Amino acid sequence: MFEDVRVVVFCVSLGDYDQYSVDGNNVLTNKMIQSKRLFESIVTHPTFDQTDFLLVLNKFDLFEKKIADIPLTQCEWFSDFHPIVSKNQPNSRSNKNNESTLAQLGFYYIAVKFKRLFSSLTGRNLYVGPPVKGLDHNSVKDALKYAREVVKWDEEKHSFGFELNDYSMYSADATSTFSN
Repeated sequence: MFEDVRVVVFCVSLGDYDQYSVDGNNVLTNKMIQSKRLFESIVTHPTFDQTDFLLVLNKFDLFEKKIADIPLTQCEWFSDFHPIVSKNQPNSRSNKNNESTLAQLGFYYIAVKFKRLFSSLTGRNLYVGPPVKGLDHNSVKDALKYAREVVKWDEEKHSFGFELNDYSMYSADATSTFSN
């Protein structure tokens, strides 16, 4: 840990929802649950009690392929994920009807789960960056640009007289998951 940290960027692989590994107690544990537990321990650490957090959900490209065949409910934390997806709409990246794909709905759902968890643990609001495709340089660059914007906003919000809940970007409401 370093002094004067302005923003903590916490990365989670979207594709970990059906993966397992052995935890520190030699117990087979879902990797998304492990990420959740690590997230909980970091956000509640006293060092970061006034620090902004940015959640980066990575490997969206792999998640798009996986979620079509393996339901998100494979992770017990996501047992209430029951999206409504049009039968006439293909689960593809090119969406002509402006309807969300299953992967987009899953991304949004996971982001909201982390936002609610963060808010319940800290009383503050979590930033969530745009979906990141691990091998797509531009999506990684966009996430880092978003992190810089979080820091810049933190510097400027006091000069405009905003409090944390006065600006929708900080909202725990599901409508402010990420910006384009």
